Amino acid sequence: MALVADIDTRVSREKLGFPGPAGWLTSTTLLSPSKANKIVALARGMAAFPDIADAVNTGVMTIDHAALILTFAETPPKNLPDEGRDVARKALIAAATGPEARTGRIRAAITRLEDSFGNKKPPAEDTDRNELFASTTLNGRLVLKGDFDAITGEKLLTALSPLTEPRPAADGTHDDRSPATRRADAFGHILDQYLASSNRPIEGGERPHLNLHIGLRDLTDL
Repeated sequence: MALVADIDTRVSREKLGFPGPAGWLTSTTLLSPSKANKIVALARGMAAFPDIADAVNTGVMTIDHAALILTFAETPPKNLPDEGRDVARKALIAAATGPEARTGRIRAAITRLEDSFGNKKPPAEDTDRNELFASTTLNGRLVLKGDFDAITGEKLLTALSPLTEPRPAADGTHDDRSPATRRADAFGHILDQYLASSNRPIEGGERPHLNLHIGLRDLTDL
């Protein structure tokens, strides 16, 4: 983990030979891209919490336990005092490094802290928990991960629903797209409709557009 942090902050992309340390990890180890991205994100986050980093780098705490504690440390309960945050984090580290370290126990301890010092809203109504992550993969695709309150989630499902129905071809051929593929296609359709609308915010004074780059050799080969 310390090596990844050093590479991330000190080694240029040109010298590394990859867009980032995650690509280097997947090419030099047996780690999957998702696991490599998780390790890089963890290394970056732990820069602000040396006590978590020390526990991982000395081998007394697992990466998964560190990720749980780091998430808590980065987004502590709203009503937990500043001095209490350090105490809580150190207690969680101790629980994650002792002989009784178990993921379930750590999760339970975090839940108790959130219940005691959170905003007391039911999870389904708590918009402060809303998150949406968008990560570009090494092959240029985009991976999304989200966590929404009930109303926002219902809005999304309602918008997707009429667009996810199977659509047989004109000749009656069955729509063989999986439900997940139909949802992805529906999501793309919603984005198209939104971006085509004139009644929406603009960025940089320009409407959304795509730039298509074609090499000279490709043009001469036409």
